[in-house]
Amino acid sequence: MKLWITSDWHLETWKGSFDQPAPEFDVLVCAGDVSNDVAESIEYVAAVARGKLAIFVLGNHEYWNDHAIAVTLERSHAAAARHGVAFLECNSIDIGGVSFAGATLWTEDDVRFKPSLDFLASSRCDVAISHFEPTPKALSLIGAHLWIHGHHHGHGVLDFGRTKVIRNAGWPDETLQDDSPPAVPGFVVEV
Repeated sequence: MKLWITSDWHLETWKGSFDQPAPEFDVLVCAGDVSNDVAESIEYVAAVARGKLAIFVLGNHEYWNDHAIAVTLERSHAAAARHGVAFLECNSIDIGGVSFAGATLWTEDDVRFKPSLDFLASSRCDVAISHFEPTPKALSLIGAHLWIHGHHHGHGVLDFGRTKVIRNAGWPDETLQDDSPPAVPGFVVEV
């Protein structure tokens, strides 16, 4: 199964279109921060997937609205159902024998971190997806073969024991302050 990995398009500040050509892929995995409007984020992810399955995890920007957390989650589930997107927030999905589990994860100092970590640790997934980067503790507890995250813009692949950690966040032409390589257009990983 080929996963197209991307995140952090930030449509709230960049109003262009996602004009990157689609690679050969089976599932689009988006690790959040598409827009400050969660319904727009999910609709846009579905459009980019062009009829193929898309998995979406909320980023911190999807929570930057005037809605309570419960309302944001309710709007996320409704938009995902309307557009045929697999929305993961402390839940999981099995696709072709590969188990995916997702949560925003947050940072360790946020009260939402522990419930996200507890869910992911109990999921026994093959692929973990979060917006925030996993901590070493999270990586050792979960033990997934692949962990996909966003938040920190740029492209990176890290091996942590048996887990490959991948981020492909932001735009290919983005200049990053820490000299990280920018996101790779059409980045695909096979699982």
